[in-house]
Amino acid sequence: MIFLLFQDDTGGNDPFSGEAIFITLGIMFGLALLLLKIGLILTKAEVRTGFKWVLASFGFQVGIFFFVGGPLMLLGFAGEMEGGPPVILIIIFIFLALFMGVNVLNVTHQLGMKRALIVFLIILIPFLVVDVILIMLLVNA
Repeated sequence: MIFLLFQDDTGGNDPFSGEAIFITLGIMFGLALLLLKIGLILTKAEVRTGFKWVLASFGFQVGIFFFVGGPLMLLGFAGEMEGGPPVILIIIFIFLALFMGVNVLNVTHQLGMKRALIVFLIILIPFLVVDVILIMLLVNA
């Protein structure tokens, strides 16, 4: 798959070239880590606030999201879902993964559910910004 991203395209001006994807993902994850650290500082977390734990916490959240969404991805890659998965399944899997992500924050940093939700919403900012930018690029392309 990585090889296909870096193949020379003949389309000309492609905003989704291989380099752009990796640069965007790098910036997005770096900003999310920084915002997680800032969110922990703002909510006055006292337990496991070192950068090692921030990185581990973010890794746990991403891992849980892919673990929960794994069956849908595998079925999609296998071609079992012509036209995509049912919308209700996508909604259930997203809410389950987000709920588990907030709980990972709560357990890892012992914040309490309200403060964990605040930190989680702060982390979502770069992901939402990237989604808006990608939608604008798709509309203009």
